[in-house]
Amino acid sequence: MIDRIFKNWKTTLLGLGLIIAGLIFVWYEKATLTELTAFIGSGVVLMLVKDPKNEK
Repeated sequence: MIDRIFKNWKTTLLGLGLIIAGLIFVWYEKATLTELTAFIGSGVVLMLVKDPKNEK
């Protein structure tokens, strides 16, 4: 599982960005902690998804 996170770096960065954005929204009180769970859940799912490959 750790290999998948480092191998598919595009979706991992996108997932981490989503989690960090959620934390920033909570910090500036634009979102609640309940809404943060959606950011964290989506970020974790993106971190575990395979990157799409362009096969020609």
